[in-house]
Amino acid sequence: MPRAASTLWLVPAPSRGEAVRKRGGHHLVRVAEVAAAWLVGQGIDAAVAPALRFSRGARDSVGLTPGSRAANLARHLVIDPRGTPPARAPVVVLDDIVTTGATAAACARVLEAAGHPVLLVLACAATV
Repeated sequence: MPRAASTLWLVPAPSRGEAVRKRGGHHLVRVAEVAAAWLVGQGIDAAVAPALRFSRGARDSVGLTPGSRAANLARHLVIDPRGTPPARAPVVVLDDIVTTGATAAACARVLEAAGHPVLLVLACAATV
């Protein structure tokens, strides 16, 4: 079990349920798990904390204006108490791509409001 004081907590940006079902799972959780395992192999205490989720009614961000994306996230991005790291634990947010920055900003805002300092946001993208 990771120790709160020394653990680097990786928080994947959430996906809507429909996207998770289409992809056969939450792709950023898988990325976070691989990253945490690599960090542990390097001697860095790391763990995944799926601390964010969307409430019902969240819209797909494709096609939304930057303002609409931000408003959608402000209404529907919430803390998932089942996946939060220990109180006041610093976190690193993982996102798959930064388009307008709305998701990264909203994730950081929600986590900070819940008492988790955000050290940084990493965009993890790959082409195949």
